[in-house]
Amino acid sequence: MKVVQVKCPKCNTPIMQKQRDMLFYCPNCGVMHVRDGGIEVIDYEIADFAKGTQGDRVFVPFWRLYCNFSISQQSSSGGALYKLSNWIKDTANNAGDLFVWVLAADFDQATFKRYSTMFTAVPPRYASRMEFGNVPRLPAAVRKEEAVKLADFVVVTMEAEKPGILQELQYSLQVKDARIVYLAFVSGSSGLVPSM
Repeated sequence: MKVVQVKCPKCNTPIMQKQRDMLFYCPNCGVMHVRDGGIEVIDYEIADFAKGTQGDRVFVPFWRLYCNFSISQQSSSGGALYKLSNWIKDTANNAGDLFVWVLAADFDQATFKRYSTMFTAVPPRYASRMEFGNVPRLPAAVRKEEAVKLADFVVVTMEAEKPGILQELQYSLQVKDARIVYLAFVSGSSGLVPSM
């Protein structure tokens, strides 16, 4: 096995990471990139912590996917399409744009489902900051291509958990933009909780 020193694709600074992470961040110039058969620079944002945040701070990576959602056929029994109907602004064409949030850190399925559906239903509001500072970030374990596939799971899961029986849903979900957003969390007695 050949060991290769990872360097920033922009400023050529060596990047040292203590943990295994698919994303490499250059503390010198702020470029983030992924190496997957090549080098791809990744768009990212860093959410700032709410004022007065107490506890151990950590940044948790999420893929924020800007998507066009279009329903071609739907039917439900005993209820209506709850969340999807709120997203669709162009009711004549049953289409609309939305952000789907996909947890990119390595968590169990229940945690993935909880935070991905929570932030997709009610997108987090946050002020941005320019750098991580001395706050650790959890490693990203989900690639962009995987996040795009998981977006379908998030959308269908949200709809399937609402009152009524979803009998049929034919739709298309087209991702227009994808970026990593590091959301601010704190570690408390009940685990990690958002702090934006």
